[in-house]
Amino acid sequence: MFDDVIERFARQAPAATLFRATFARVFSAEKLDQVFREHKQRQVESELLFSTLVELLAPVVSRAKRSVNASYVEMGDRIGVSKAAVYEKLQGVEPQVSAALVRHAAQELTPLHDQAQSLAEGPLPGFHVFVIDGKRLDGTEHRIEETRFLKSAPLPGTVLALYDTQRELFVEAACDPDAYVCERQAVLPVLERLQAGGVYMADRNFCDGPLIERFLDAGAYYLLRQHGRSPRWRQATSRRKRVGTDDQGGKVYEQAIEVYLPHRDEWVAARRITIELTEPTRDGAWVIHLISNLPQTVSAAALANAYRKRWTIETSLGHIAQALNAEINTLAYPGAALLSFCLGLVLFNLVRTLEKLLLHYARGEAEPSLSHYYLASEIAETSKGLQIAIDPTHWDQYAQMTVRQYLAFVKRVAERADLRKYKKNVRGPKRPPPKRKSGKGKAHVSTHRILMARKC
Repeated sequence: MFDDVIERFARQAPAATLFRATFARVFSAEKLDQVFREHKQRQVESELLFSTLVELLAPVVSRAKRSVNASYVEMGDRIGVSKAAVYEKLQGVEPQVSAALVRHAAQELTPLHDQAQSLAEGPLPGFHVFVIDGKRLDGTEHRIEETRFLKSAPLPGTVLALYDTQRELFVEAACDPDAYVCERQAVLPVLERLQAGGVYMADRNFCDGPLIERFLDAGAYYLLRQHGRSPRWRQATSRRKRVGTDDQGGKVYEQAIEVYLPHRDEWVAARRITIELTEPTRDGAWVIHLISNLPQTVSAAALANAYRKRWTIETSLGHIAQALNAEINTLAYPGAALLSFCLGLVLFNLVRTLEKLLLHYARGEAEPSLSHYYLASEIAETSKGLQIAIDPTHWDQYAQMTVRQYLAFVKRVAERADLRKYKKNVRGPKRPPPKRKSGKGKAHVSTHRILMARKC
């Protein structure tokens, strides 16, 4: 009976149905509780399990529920503890547990991308490129007693994320409860799992000698925007020379340099690429410098073009802010806020996987780009109906399927999906606003009278 109901939902709301089935694969209660046990340090496993906490918070982050309290009321007796106990558990979630949740989800979703062969080319063909970037979480409400008389916004922490440009997933995260933490220190847990032969792009906050040493020790490549003061470097044998232009017409120069590694106490060869931009960056810079150890077979112009695509991760973080509710301003404690944002990264991964699988398996001419907003809207609107119509335990069958079996189910649903309702509407450039007359002495006008005057 439930299979017939799922089929009806799959015809009317394919994105929401596939999302719920994929959610069951990633958020298996046993797997989530195992993640908690392996990475917790001080927090104990109580009556309120970590898997139940994620089940409570996920509808709020996905906008299916308005608040943590609404989700708590919806779960009712199933949760088994008081509301105060829920908030206490949320406040105590340790940063490394939240970061491990992102890694666990990526490991569950990666086989789907690989077996479906839905990998993107990436900004540097022939190389597996990763992007490192971070976000200081937005200010919360003044719920902590010490902040109630402050005008300053309380900031609950910082998240550093590693973005895989081939699979278009966040595969690693590092969380720190200190909003003012140095990003070069906060990113260290992410750098413990560097991939040999991978290319890691990052902005100038991550450009210094000790971090470059970590890339070299792992046998990885780096492409970093040079910071004004670091790393320490010197010119090698050649002067800077112009080598071409980038895709936007900017002049590209290159020179051979050496970078100082303080821990090794030695100088190593590197390439320094200078780009004279046709338009300034957001901070007003017309010239940027890049440092890399990629081989000369990769042209400086290709490196310049690749670095410009680094902002893909910022676009992805923007999708999380717009389509999801990853920064819940009522969660003022760092533990709760960091878990919420990491859950947002995981749900972004789920939606991105859903988008790629729909495009890969859909019949006919697939749309080149689907809207995260429309996908997330269908998921939020349909989740209540799926919850009422289908027993939660029935979704366990999708968690137990092999990758091949699950992709066969995805294909069957996607082939009947009409992707036009998820199409991204790309708008043209905004027109500059016209110069308006002064409103002094006339604070408002009647729209009706304006329209009537048009007819005269």
